[in-house]
Amino acid sequence: MQNFYYLAPTSLPYLRGYLHNAYFSSTSLTANGFDSSRKQQTFKSQVYTMNLTHSLLHLSLLLSSALLAAGDSPPPQLPVISSIASDSPQQCSPGQDMSITFLPDVLRLELRGMALAPGGHGRTDENAVCQFTAEFGSWWYRYRFALANVTYRGHFEADDGVQLHELAASAVFRYENRKVNPERAPPDVWNVSMATMIDNTAQAAIGGSGVFNDDFSVSAPASADLEWSTCMDGGEGTGDAKTKILFILTATTSDKTGEGTGKLTGGMTFDFGVVWEACTPDRAVKNAWGQKRIDDWSVCTYNDTSLSSSAVPRALGAG
Repeated sequence: MQNFYYLAPTSLPYLRGYLHNAYFSSTSLTANGFDSSRKQQTFKSQVYTMNLTHSLLHLSLLLSSALLAAGDSPPPQLPVISSIASDSPQQCSPGQDMSITFLPDVLRLELRGMALAPGGHGRTDENAVCQFTAEFGSWWYRYRFALANVTYRGHFEADDGVQLHELAASAVFRYENRKVNPERAPPDVWNVSMATMIDNTAQAAIGGSGVFNDDFSVSAPASADLEWSTCMDGGEGTGDAKTKILFILTATTSDKTGEGTGKLTGGMTFDFGVVWEACTPDRAVKNAWGQKRIDDWSVCTYNDTSLSSSAVPRALGAG
């Protein structure tokens, strides 16, 4: 299996001291018996490059582990999915070819229907896109969570030098809360807040030479600045509050010859690293949470004559 480690640009400020140590560690390997000949200098350069590369990969994993270790223990009960609405059912169809599992430290999306297709208009590169919204309930009281990183996994088949060169994943957390009117009288008005928890693009470079047929795993740490969800009070999903996550997941190939083909055998799996933190719920803080907020986002009215209701939501972006 091919393992790739993509070092996010946001991690670069942490490299200076680590690489300083890696440099002296690598040069010490060739300090004894140093020869000024070109052959010895070439060997020294190769050792340095090898150690530097290993140091970068190791640090990438360390940063991800440090983010996960910084959180609290997970809650005794994990959230459950109440509904899924897919914007691309041909790639990810609820109940047929997708599975979502909320583990203590991983939110796993298994999308067996993700498939590459040409971009159109004569283009030979291909892409796979899966976009859906999952609603969650049964959150444990006095906890909030964040997504620290993402790992892309799958099996890629290609010929004629086709390369799986870019993988991307974003997750936008949405909190919808109902305005409580006196005696629950119409209209039914909802506010919505949202924040992008993770938005990652990894330059994967899988394949790209002749025929490729292998499993792959690409680990991509996110920013060290975590974007936290609302602090849960245990009542989400029971009537006056809804919590949802909008996922947008893509894979893109490049075809230099214009003659090759690429295939994701069995779709893809996305593992989002989950970090938990204990917190104190505050309704005022919770209702003002988010990078973007829209008051009176959805208004549902009731017609006494026809005994019917009508909901009019406002336009809403992805975050």
